[in-house]
Amino acid sequence: MWKRFKLNLKYIFKKSLSWTGAIYAILGFIAVFVSLDELFSLVGISGLWCKLLASVLVLLLVFTLCFVASTLCVLCRRKVKVLGGQNGKAVYVVYGDLFDKDIVKKSDERRNICFAVNRCFDSIVDNQLISEKTLHGKAFKELYKDGVYAPETLNDAIQSSIIHSAKSTMLSRNQKPAGNLKRYEVGTGADLAISESLHYFLIGIGRMDANLRNSAENGEYCLAVQKMIEFFDSFSQGFPVLMPIIGAGLTRLGQDSKDLLKYLIQSLSINKSHLHSDIYIVLREEDRERISIADLV
Repeated sequence: MWKRFKLNLKYIFKKSLSWTGAIYAILGFIAVFVSLDELFSLVGISGLWCKLLASVLVLLLVFTLCFVASTLCVLCRRKVKVLGGQNGKAVYVVYGDLFDKDIVKKSDERRNICFAVNRCFDSIVDNQLISEKTLHGKAFKELYKDGVYAPETLNDAIQSSIIHSAKSTMLSRNQKPAGNLKRYEVGTGADLAISESLHYFLIGIGRMDANLRNSAENGEYCLAVQKMIEFFDSFSQGFPVLMPIIGAGLTRLGQDSKDLLKYLIQSLSINKSHLHSDIYIVLREEDRERISIADLV
């Protein structure tokens, strides 16, 4: 809590000043009809210095109350609307669990959960091809645990769900020692239907090398984000899309989460015409101590 307070202190201070100014504007309007001298007389305050001191104390009290209120609002806030889209749709930044149904407005409607994968769309979670610590590693392991898919059947389902227009090249085992050898172009998307109420949107960004290291260049990342937004427009069917800070995992972009978040929001802003569904960028709880609320509004 203390770290979050320090991180947001500048924003809290500015918000407090704004609220204090608004309150004093209201008081100024009231003073048109009620004489301040009459109010001072009612409470027994007389003399210039006493009135001046009382005015300063009132100002400090109002600012203190505004400061406390803005601090509580900032520290307790879990969702921020950062951008408006088409037909009342919007982009939100939310703190929470990407797989939590309660993040969206209507928890019983279909959710499209998006995350980045390597461009070969591997399905084996073995801490080499896919790390079990990544979001899609956790998602795939959950599918295996629940018996929805096995690695082989999931791989078949993913390959079938990749958009038909995607171009690909075949790698050799020298280039990629394990996993799928068909590498799709950057930004390729797959709409994997898990159930009627849940779809996974897989966006191919990372390129695996001979050491199975997943990486991407900044230019590739920018292209992938643009294609991802267009993919949302084509496949979301108006249902909400949830995603983490795309690119903050194993793509080795050399950018921190805050910069990637800003880029995502800017890209969505430029592509407002493609926003026909609510977009939720879901941040982890620990991000509350690293990403200021001022970065989101």
